[in-house]
Amino acid sequence: KISSNLSRYRQKKGKNILCGGEYVSIDWDKVDIDLMDPKCYRKQKTKRKPTMVVTHWDAALSAGSCKKVLERRGISSHFVIDNDGTIVQLVDCNNIAWHAGIRRVNNASIGIDFSNAYYLKYQKTYVKRGFGPRPVLENSRVHGVRLKSHLGYYPVQVEAYKALIEALNKHYGIPLECPMKDGELLTKVHTPSRKAKFSGIVCHYHLTRGKIDTAGLEL
Repeated sequence: KISSNLSRYRQKKGKNILCGGEYVSIDWDKVDIDLMDPKCYRKQKTKRKPTMVVTHWDAALSAGSCKKVLERRGISSHFVIDNDGTIVQLVDCNNIAWHAGIRRVNNASIGIDFSNAYYLKYQKTYVKRGFGPRPVLENSRVHGVRLKSHLGYYPVQVEAYKALIEALNKHYGIPLECPMKDGELLTKVHTPSRKAKFSGIVCHYHLTRGKIDTAGLEL
């Protein structure tokens, strides 16, 4: 059984993520488990085997803010990577988080959010909070459209993301592959991903034209 004693999980910090109520090793020092309100995701009594990772940005200024927004909206993601590279787990990987907007994809996937407010106007806030300026991406293209300059990803966030992907690959066997075309990352809707028939790592924009996250992220 997955324990309902959330304080137990909050005390277990670093080098572990939660999968089916058991701690799974991850090669990353900064991990915090702070589970969301169970009303925001679907508990699974049987063991599931996710085949996809869907990557998002939270359009929030911190992992804590992301969690509050998600709970207020009644949705969820399994992980959010904070500005300092801390991986915050919000939902046990065995449970189904509501992050992709497509039921069959939710059922087959794990959701990972980058804490990233996206708009350049928030750059001063990151600096004021001591994180330093975020990289600014100038030439992101999604769905055939060039986006306006936007905030990118702190290098430490990208390293944390890689460590998390590697841990999920090791535990679940999720392939280290992403939708490609002519040797480059596909930056538009990918029908097999949308139908949950692709196994690997995708961005939210691979699922719908209504999303542009995570533009500029090199998977």
